[in-house]
Amino acid sequence: MTYPPPDPGPGLYPPQGPGHLPPQGPYQQPPQYPGAGPYPQPPQHPATGHLPPQPPGPYQQPPPLAGGGPYAQPPQPYAPGSYQQPPQGPQGPQGPQGPQGPQGPQAPQAPKRGAGRVILGVVVVGVGLLAMLGGGGIIAKAVSNSKQVIQNKQYSKDLWRNVPVEKLFPASLGLNSSPDSPDEHGWTRVAISPQVSCKTALSGEVAKVAAERGCVAALRATYLDDTGGTAATVAIVAFGDDDARKGLEEVIDKAQDKPDHVVHALAAPGVRWNDSARAGDGGQPIMDYYTPYFVIVTAGPVDGRRPGRLPRPWGDGAVKQERDRSPWAEASRGLAYSLADRLGAESRKGNK
Repeated sequence: MTYPPPDPGPGLYPPQGPGHLPPQGPYQQPPQYPGAGPYPQPPQHPATGHLPPQPPGPYQQPPPLAGGGPYAQPPQPYAPGSYQQPPQGPQGPQGPQGPQGPQGPQAPQAPKRGAGRVILGVVVVGVGLLAMLGGGGIIAKAVSNSKQVIQNKQYSKDLWRNVPVEKLFPASLGLNSSPDSPDEHGWTRVAISPQVSCKTALSGEVAKVAAERGCVAALRATYLDDTGGTAATVAIVAFGDDDARKGLEEVIDKAQDKPDHVVHALAAPGVRWNDSARAGDGGQPIMDYYTPYFVIVTAGPVDGRRPGRLPRPWGDGAVKQERDRSPWAEASRGLAYSLADRLGAESRKGNK
């Protein structure tokens, strides 16, 4: 058999127009090609013995569906040439929802933001942040100021007038003890002087220097140590300004080897304590700029012994005599430091 098959000849399938099938009739045996065997029979329907259903002819409208309604009809075939162009606008095709491009409808575009608007927005945000930070700083400063403690300068300067003398000279003192501690040990107060004259309280070179620098007042009290063997007279010296008390430490140190010492002994009942028993001196300024006070102390034994007057051979030379007085000098320094620390804390209580 050759391929392609020969033309079956005219009249077998009359020419038809495009898009149409040839008319269908009863099934006919197709012609046999030369050289081919018998054409196989088409399959028969197993139940009726008839040929299977043939393809239908031209399209026919199907019967309406049960229930009716606009959605009961099947879709109609597309009819060529039925599409109509939408109305044209002045700038191009216009659709029902907005402008249409050459490929169909397009979403509306957002307006473009200019560089000026962006810069203006950044400036506004920056100004707002600066305002917030400035407001926060003002609030923080106000809170800090509300907690600030401002010292009353005049109260500190006139501390000897504003605080009772029994509080300036507490009933007992301890070395570096807390100013508010009710249980202090080391020294016990036995006498308080009613006089505040600088000339009456101070002696020797210290009295001269204090008078030159404008000494305002000098308050005195006498203490005994816990052993009962040492007495000490403490003087609280008040000046008009802070510069007046500068250099007093050197003056006190030089008075160690002189019989006048620095403070006149304040006698107390039952104690053999007077100027001749003085053996060592010490001093300490109150560590506060607004409290121009200086604490000066003279101490010595209360048993009648005279330190620094040892007989020979124990008292040969000034060094040995100084060593004999050194314990009372150390005791004077410790007592002066304790009271000055307490007075500084008392001065700061007047802050407001």
